[in-house]
Amino acid sequence: MSNGRFRSIEHRAMINPEKERLSIAAFHSPRSNTTIAPLPEVVKGGKVKYKSSGYVEYMKAYYASRLDGRCLLESMKLEN
Repeated sequence: MSNGRFRSIEHRAMINPEKERLSIAAFHSPRSNTTIAPLPEVVKGGKVKYKSSGYVEYMKAYYASRLDGRCLLESMKLEN
């Protein structure tokens, strides 16, 4: 969605032996008829670097690719 402008980071947690910690995972996803693509307000006259895909098709490709998802993201890059 950021057209490569913002990079995601791996999640890491520091353990504090002095305090108890509670983590809750929350998963969000768009409607099944949503198109996954770089946001127009991020591209703003620049070049789109990633191709768009329907959400269902994207998730099918995601689960068919390696678990870390990096392979799929690389495959969605457009030629420069």
